[in-house]
Amino acid sequence: MTDISPRRLGFGIAAIWALASVILLIVARQNIATLTMWDPDDYMRLQQVRDWLGGQSVFDVTQYRLAPPAGYAMHWSRIVDAPIAALCLILRPLLGPVLAERAAISVVPLLILGGIMAATALATARIADRPTALTAAMLVVAAPLILFQILPLRIDHHGWQTMMGLTAFAALFDRDPRRSGWLSGMAAAVWLAVSLEGLPMVAAIGALLAVRFALAGARDGDDARLRGFVAGLGLGSLLLFAALHGPPAWAERACDAIGPAWFGPFLLTPLLLFALAPRVARRGPAARIAALLAAGGAGLGLLAATAPACLGGPFATLDPLVRAIWYENVLEGMPIWRQPANNAVVLIAFPLVGLAGAIVARATAATPLARRDWTTALLLLLTAFAVSLLVQRAGALAHGLALPGAAALLRRLLDAIGRWRRMPARVLASATALILVTPIGGTGLVGLGLTAFQGQDDAPKPAAATPCSPRCDRFAAVDRLLPAYMLANLDLAPAALVNTRHRFAGSGYHRNVAAIHRVIDAFLSPPDVSRRMMVRTGMRYVLVDPDAGESDTYRKAAPHGLMARLLAGRPPPWLQPVPLAGSPLLLWKRVS
Repeated sequence: MTDISPRRLGFGIAAIWALASVILLIVARQNIATLTMWDPDDYMRLQQVRDWLGGQSVFDVTQYRLAPPAGYAMHWSRIVDAPIAALCLILRPLLGPVLAERAAISVVPLLILGGIMAATALATARIADRPTALTAAMLVVAAPLILFQILPLRIDHHGWQTMMGLTAFAALFDRDPRRSGWLSGMAAAVWLAVSLEGLPMVAAIGALLAVRFALAGARDGDDARLRGFVAGLGLGSLLLFAALHGPPAWAERACDAIGPAWFGPFLLTPLLLFALAPRVARRGPAARIAALLAAGGAGLGLLAATAPACLGGPFATLDPLVRAIWYENVLEGMPIWRQPANNAVVLIAFPLVGLAGAIVARATAATPLARRDWTTALLLLLTAFAVSLLVQRAGALAHGLALPGAAALLRRLLDAIGRWRRMPARVLASATALILVTPIGGTGLVGLGLTAFQGQDDAPKPAAATPCSPRCDRFAAVDRLLPAYMLANLDLAPAALVNTRHRFAGSGYHRNVAAIHRVIDAFLSPPDVSRRMMVRTGMRYVLVDPDAGESDTYRKAAPHGLMARLLAGRPPPWLQPVPLAGSPLLLWKRVS
């Protein structure tokens, strides 16, 4: 296999990224022109950035136009807001505020794509070689679970999670053990500051380094790598929390974000490990295991003593109605057995290819160090795959960690096929290998087969009030009304915040269980009960997306409730229809 220089590898990755970026911008051009974002969280992120640029404190991420006057408590990090806000400020003098914002929310996801490609290539170059690293970078742009996270306008935090997860992974293979640990730990700290959803994989990386240390002690630099990791994780977590939170946050015990509640596992445990590791590194495995258990037990003990609710996870306090109607209908948080068949195939197929490639690469590794590196990659991929089977949104990282193994397998197949004597056979076999090994190839074929087998969903769905053309503005007529307080679908509210001046009853963000419950209850209750709630809270309008799955969920859950009557065209007498020319949304005004 012919090697390539680091400079050629860098140029190759840059060229792939530039071409992919142009294609993705073309694909998303209509969405960019109409500000049609991919997910409610993308709209909410944009509104958070607007509020920050409009004067809201860097420490205050409350969304005051949801459930006013107190507003919606949010746990999101300004780390994700920062590059969007910075680009908006830089580009405003050149493009004006509207175009600067569109440019920022289009470019930032593509920069994250570049970070994902660079981290993937770096990891693959370290455990395989540079030609395989270039192949892995090419495969990134064929991975649908990754691509969906970095499309222009896709500004939620999931792309950041994949990028930081792969950065932490790549740092593990740095030949300088101290630098390797520090960089991996700091990447993990940023990952967790962005979202605590990365906790299982950060714990897996820490556990892997701890097992290495327990078995080998100071041999091969495992003590320095572990100390660097815990130092980077602990110090990074503390500094990021201090930089991004005001004094009141130090007294909070929130379980859904890194903060004082988590200082046991993420501050005390790293501090103890950093201090104890040098003292037991050259002693027997029993002493090292005892030190690891003592440090881990102290951290978990502090967590249990100061924030015991966090042991149950951030969704443990959801009431039964909110869990059944809202949370269990959010597919990205559900396990594989709750996913449609096509989603399940996408989750499973490509990681299995990556696992096969990593197993073959480990078995044929030329040196003990290479075999150890592939063992590390294989174990972390297995862990990420297992997590993705339990929580669908973890699938992108599993696909990212599968890329080195898949790239190694693809190059091995193509090299073997290239030695065949008959050109037609080489062409056919190479095309087959490319289809089956790439993330979008074999997965797509199986998905098409499932779609054909299952047929189309013939269940009747409520018709929109007015069909929406590709360029229609759903909210223009709503925005022309005087600012008011509205009851709206949970998933519709973030887009309505961005596109109108109104305030809304709630949206699907788990810290606000009472507000979520109120919205659900209003749409499920008999109209008279809903009216009393609206009068009591001062809501003047009801805004509904009749095509949304959420609306259909309410209709099925309560066939005689407010939403069911609205979708059937039988609003109660106290709601007067408000025409919305050119919009598929439905609006009513409360008249009594």
